[in-house]
Amino acid sequence: MAKDYPSESKSINKGEIRKLGNRLVARHHDFYAYTFFGFLASIINIIAFALFHNWLKIPWFWANIMAFIVSTFSSFSFNKHGVFTHNKDLSHGVCYQLVLFFFYRILSLVPDNLIMFCGLSLLHWNTIFVKSIDQIGVGLFNYFTTKSIFIESSSKFAKMFKKMTNSPIKKGHK
Repeated sequence: MAKDYPSESKSINKGEIRKLGNRLVARHHDFYAYTFFGFLASIINIIAFALFHNWLKIPWFWANIMAFIVSTFSSFSFNKHGVFTHNKDLSHGVCYQLVLFFFYRILSLVPDNLIMFCGLSLLHWNTIFVKSIDQIGVGLFNYFTTKSIFIESSSKFAKMFKKMTNSPIKKGHK
């Protein structure tokens, strides 16, 4: 049986829908921007890997490490200047953020290399296909860790890391 709602709820005001949509976009702005720039960083990673492994014939493990380094520097710049632009952590300098960023990314390099090992050495799949799957999985992990670096209300781990290092690099002291 269908419920009968009052006539005013049947016709939704377009202005209300627009307001709700704007709030949704504003609320998840970082995620949408990260998805876009994360896609670009993944493309950089895949292209760098293909260049090092397929064209320069560097073994996949070392090609993956080199692609990781290239894409991580790109990703740091994208995230710092294009993604996490609201509620920024201004209490730490760029060097500190870069070190923490690489620390988190090195954590993601473990599953990255495991996926590459399984796909290439065990399953003998196409390198670009494996690298693309790898980038999707690692990208999800990276979103949550990256957010904790640039946003002031960081994760517990980032706060603990910040407390442990007691960084002398403060705002304005690069």
